[in-house]
Amino acid sequence: MSTNTPVAEPQPTPAKKNYFAPKRIARIAILVALSAVGAFIKLPSPTGTVALDSAPGFVAAAAFGPGEGSIVGALGHMFSALITGFPLGLPVHLLVAAATIVWVGAFGWVARKVNIWVAIPVGIILNGVGGAALLIPIYGVGIFATLLVPLLVGSAINIVIAVAVVKVLDATGLSGKPRKGKKAKGDLLVAPTDKPTEPAA
Repeated sequence: MSTNTPVAEPQPTPAKKNYFAPKRIARIAILVALSAVGAFIKLPSPTGTVALDSAPGFVAAAAFGPGEGSIVGALGHMFSALITGFPLGLPVHLLVAAATIVWVGAFGWVARKVNIWVAIPVGIILNGVGGAALLIPIYGVGIFATLLVPLLVGSAINIVIAVAVVKVLDATGLSGKPRKGKKAKGDLLVAPTDKPTEPAA
C-alpha cells in the first residue's frame, strides 16, 4: 500500500521594490526644477532678499522621506548655484551640496519620526548655523559672522513655507506614508472589512 505525500509548492519570492521608481524620479525632477525656479524668487527680509531655492528639498524630506529630500536638496542647490554662476566656486558648492544631504535628511527624519514642529528649529539650526560654520575652514571665522544671520533668516523662511506646503499635501492626501502624529487621508478610503459570520449551530 503506497501513500502519496503532498509536495509543498515553492512560494514565489516577492519582487524587490525599486526605490527609483518612475513616479519617484518624476517627483524628484519636478521638485529640483522648482528649486531652480525658487532661486529667482526673492523675498524681502531684514537681512536682504531671501531666495526660495531650498524649500522644495524640505518639502520632499517631510512629505516623502529624508532620502528623497536629500536628493532634491543637493541637486536643487547645484542647479540654483549653476543659474547664479557658482558665486562661491564649484568645489565649495559641491561641499555645500554634500552637507545639504545631511541636514535636509535630518530635518526629514525628525519630521517623520518625531514631529514636524520639532523639525522646524532643527532644520533652521542645521541649515543656518551649519551652513555658516561649514565655510570657516575655507574663508576664516569672519565668514561665520557675516553669513549667520542671513542664513538663519533664509532657512526659517524656506522651512516655514515648506511646512505650510506639507500641510496642504497632507490635507489633500498627496504626501507619502504617515509621519508620527499624522493619519494618512488614504486610511479613510480603505473599505471596511466584512464582519465575521457566526458559525452555524
